[in-house]
Amino acid sequence: MKAGCPVLDLTSGRSMEQMDGQRRKEDYAIKQKEIATDNDVGSYGKVSYYFSDDPDRFSLDKDTGVMTLIARLDYETTQRYTLTVIARDGGGEETTGRVRINVLDVNDNIPTFQKDSYLGALRENEPSVTQVVRVRASDEDSPPNNQITYSIVHASTFRSYFDINLSDGYGVISVTGPLDYEQVHNGVIYLIVMAKDAGVPALNSSVPITIEVFDENDNPPTFSKPSYAITVMEDIMAGATVLFLNATDLDRSREYGQESIIYSLEGSSHFRINARSGEITTTSLLDREAKSEYILIVRAVDGGVGHNQKTGIATVNITLLDINDNYPVWKDEPYFINLVEMTPPNSDVTTVAAFDPDLAENGSLVYSIRPPNKFYSLNSTTGKIRTTGVVLDRENPNPQEAELMRKIVVSVTDRGRPPLRATSSATVFVNLLDLNDNDPTFQNLPFITEIPEGLPTGSSVFQVVAIDLDEGLNGQVTYHMQVGMPRMDFLIDSSSGLINSTAILDRERIAEYYLRVVASDAGVPSKSSTSTLTVRVLDVNDENPTFFPAVYNVSLPENILRDFKVVRLNCTDADVGLNAELSYFITGGNQDGKFSVGFRDGVVRTVVNLDRETVSFYTLILEAIDNGPTGKRKTGTATVHVIVLDVNDNRPIFLQSSYEATVPEDIPDYSSIVQVKATDADEGVNGRVWYRIVKGNNFNNFRINPSSGLVMRGLRPLDRERNSSHVLEVEAYNSEQGPMRSSVRVIVYVEDVNDEVPTFTQRQYNRLGLRETAGIGTSVAVVRATDRDTGNGGLVNYKIISGSEGKFEIDESTGLITTIDYLDYETKTSYLMNVSAVDQAPPKNQGFCSVYVSLLNELDEAVQFSNVTYEAVITENIPLGSEVLRVQARSIDNLNQITYKFDPNTNAQALSLFKINGITGVITVKGQVDREKGDFYTLTVVADDGGPKLDSTVDLVSTMEGNEVDWKQLVLAVQVATFQQLLILVTITILDENDNSPQFDITSDSSVSVAEDSSVGRRIALVLARDPDAGSNGQVTFSLVSGNIGRAFEIRTTNGTYGEVFVARPLDRELIEHYTLKIQAADRGVPPRRKEHTLRVNILDVNDNPPVIANPLGYNVSINENVGGGTAVAQVRATDRDSGLNSVLSYYITHGNEELTFRMDRVTGEIATRPSPPDRERQQFYQLVVTVEDEGNPALSIVAADVAVKHHKIVTVLKELANHLMLLAESCFFPQ
Repeated sequence: MKAGCPVLDLTSGRSMEQMDGQRRKEDYAIKQKEIATDNDVGSYGKVSYYFSDDPDRFSLDKDTGVMTLIARLDYETTQRYTLTVIARDGGGEETTGRVRINVLDVNDNIPTFQKDSYLGALRENEPSVTQVVRVRASDEDSPPNNQITYSIVHASTFRSYFDINLSDGYGVISVTGPLDYEQVHNGVIYLIVMAKDAGVPALNSSVPITIEVFDENDNPPTFSKPSYAITVMEDIMAGATVLFLNATDLDRSREYGQESIIYSLEGSSHFRINARSGEITTTSLLDREAKSEYILIVRAVDGGVGHNQKTGIATVNITLLDINDNYPVWKDEPYFINLVEMTPPNSDVTTVAAFDPDLAENGSLVYSIRPPNKFYSLNSTTGKIRTTGVVLDRENPNPQEAELMRKIVVSVTDRGRPPLRATSSATVFVNLLDLNDNDPTFQNLPFITEIPEGLPTGSSVFQVVAIDLDEGLNGQVTYHMQVGMPRMDFLIDSSSGLINSTAILDRERIAEYYLRVVASDAGVPSKSSTSTLTVRVLDVNDENPTFFPAVYNVSLPENILRDFKVVRLNCTDADVGLNAELSYFITGGNQDGKFSVGFRDGVVRTVVNLDRETVSFYTLILEAIDNGPTGKRKTGTATVHVIVLDVNDNRPIFLQSSYEATVPEDIPDYSSIVQVKATDADEGVNGRVWYRIVKGNNFNNFRINPSSGLVMRGLRPLDRERNSSHVLEVEAYNSEQGPMRSSVRVIVYVEDVNDEVPTFTQRQYNRLGLRETAGIGTSVAVVRATDRDTGNGGLVNYKIISGSEGKFEIDESTGLITTIDYLDYETKTSYLMNVSAVDQAPPKNQGFCSVYVSLLNELDEAVQFSNVTYEAVITENIPLGSEVLRVQARSIDNLNQITYKFDPNTNAQALSLFKINGITGVITVKGQVDREKGDFYTLTVVADDGGPKLDSTVDLVSTMEGNEVDWKQLVLAVQVATFQQLLILVTITILDENDNSPQFDITSDSSVSVAEDSSVGRRIALVLARDPDAGSNGQVTFSLVSGNIGRAFEIRTTNGTYGEVFVARPLDRELIEHYTLKIQAADRGVPPRRKEHTLRVNILDVNDNPPVIANPLGYNVSINENVGGGTAVAQVRATDRDSGLNSVLSYYITHGNEELTFRMDRVTGEIATRPSPPDRERQQFYQLVVTVEDEGNPALSIVAADVAVKHHKIVTVLKELANHLMLLAESCFFPQ
């Protein structure tokens, strides 16, 4: 400082140096006075003040040196000001001083976040204390005003799960517990974080933070039900929808949630499932009879990869419902059975059986006799055929009825809608076995007559009347009663049939008499009939009810139904009427009320089901009370022991279906005939078998050992002439009651003993009017004698004893008398011959008859044709009027004009095609001749000379296609009539012309579908064409005339009718999807005739093409690290030439993504980042291997070229660098 210069000072007198370091708050309005002193006087001592520069925030009064703040200070902009002040006196001397002003901070800046918003990401289920995002705010104030604290002031959800802590100047937000993505709306949580400084008052600011929560695959797909049961008709179309399945996945992301689910199916190739929609459809036609139920396993997998993939499983049970698609089929057709004539009504004949594999009504069969047959009835459900009430007479002369008796035609249909009928009917051929008939017939027996007891001896009881339709001695009837009656208290008059009593009757001793009355004729051998007269003796009430037996032992299975008949009590009262009317009661042993007894019928029944484990044995006391006068009623008591068995469910079974035996008619009493044997699978009493004869033993000709089943001759002897065979029904049973029984037919054939005399059917045979021109060998008459014996004893030989005079002889076996010499009416007009019949067994019985023959005088010549037969051959379509042939006849006796005509009985079709000239005998064509309607005709031509002629009638044969007839062997039989006519046969054969084209049958295939992998040589279609022409004109060959691209197919002709189309070369649907083949059918005529048919062949796709990658060389892409989740990286594209599901593609990353950095859309093939961003420092390069797979079965796949992914690191450091430099500068230039 120079001497004499002003000295600058503050108002307080301090020097300027002393003012260094003075501080002012940034918001103070300051006014500071600066003083300088000058020891000069006058103008030289007056000091003026100036700034060395012009500060924008301060002013200086030049006179007073007062420094004033003229603008607001900002600590954050300038923390310190240094001003240079010049003090100048009037003399021009000056000096300088420095004023340092420190600006003090006030809290006037709010904290400021580095970003307007922050984005964080985390996976659900992340462990606690996981850093989510870091925030940072700055405050331009100085400490402590710039000291910042952070807090979370709002959270959209899961507030308690987030915490914020200060670390290295950052507010670090962390999660304190695992989150559930499914509870976060749209997978995003919104937070608001506040930054607050430490000033007073404190200032704050807030920033929004978006936290994206990424889904983890923690929920498996789940079906609504673990199993599904549905029914479909078995005729459902291929490709039809069966069921829609839907699995739900609680994961909500597109990657793992509902949209990622893929369905698959296993269990049957007949069904498939749409991998995306879950629609189950059929792949082919179904057949319930082949398989009625399918169990399918359906899997739903989400978008997880490897062990992270989750699966849901459900089963689908598909039951096929039946439709009526099977025709009934006969089991054993035709049927051959033997049946005895005169078989009683409702007798079993046989049972026909058919089978239909359909179910319920569709498989239930209905049998019927078509055409109807009055002799037999048919159970429409069981197929059992029985006889009706119409008599089966083997000798019935009616040919129609004879045919119906011997042949039963049965048809069968099922009960489906519409019903299906068997393709053919079953025929039951009945062989009727003969019986002896024409016995005397009773007119008033059987009959019941009532007489009072005590009637005197000799009283008339009843008069029997019987008639015999035969005449003479054969019709003369005598009566007698059978020997062996229990008591001979009656006598019958052999002529009148009047029955008288021979003893005084006592009803208590015998209440009813069953008199077996035999009516016999006087024939040799005699025929007889037997019937019963019941003589009922009226009663007086004097007897007690009596049970027989008094004790009943019954065994019952415990599973019998309610109201089951346990036993029928056999209680009798020798009285009759009300005195014998009994009422039944259970008086003991029924404590639990299990049984009841019929009040009137005496049948013990179950009231409720039995329980053997509770009570295994019952002793029931039953009482019977008659309905006699009050006070005089009689009672009887019986005991029923009931043993309750577990079950008795097996009936006796005979070892044979029937038994036959042959015995001589003179077999002794008790002689063995046949042994029947039945076995019972039950044990103990249930397995013990008893035998009895239940039918066919009305005359007690047989008896049976009840334990061994040995059938023996009974009390009455056998008589073959009365019955040559006996049909017995033997029953095998366990007990008297219950259904456990079975029966078998035992046929006993009775062999003959020669005890009969041959008997001629007539005493005298007459042949009147035998032509005198009859040739040698002419049949004259047939005598017939019968011998009811059999074998040689019934074999009759005939012999002419006298009267033949060398003109006749007789066939010793047939009885046919023929001429052996020429006859002459003028020599002898009649003959009377004696004939004998002798049987061939000792003692050779003999019978006799006479034969009377008278001769007829007649003319000897007849009209004669020139040929024996006429034959002609013509072609079809011959012009009308064309001559076929000419017939010619001549007559020796008569010169009249011979006329020709067709016999009226000639077939109508032949008469419509041909005509004959009545004079010339020329046969011409008058109608259109078509071989296809008839290839052979027979005409009968009649030649008539107008005089007395012989007449003959011959049935004409119409078209007989396929039958060979030797017409030259026909012999025309003639008989005497008024006029003589001669008949001749004309046969005309029609030759074929090729006048018909082949016609395709409607059953020919017109559209077929063939899998493209069908093997060469496989037959794919069948066409059928017929040509009604004959020979080569009707033989059809097939060829492919167009549409056979690449000669993919060939056709072969089989049997001149069928065309089989085969695969000739491998097929490829991807080249040709369908063929339209033109098939030509041509016959072998000259020239040939043709017809065409169109066959469409659709080629079905098989999964034979793997997917093809659009870029097989691979993909090279680069992405930035820390990119957000869902950022697209690349898209792999592939194609598949197949169709349908075979071309539906799915994309997978199969290698290189072990840390799940990327995810891939299975449908689009797009690769995107997952929420956790890639980190270049951890891995700079990814080599991803992608597999593309189709939905075919089996699936085909291809591994795509590698996808190479590289990371670039981008570092933004601008703001961080600026902050760092400011802090560094402040610490260097302005140390605290």
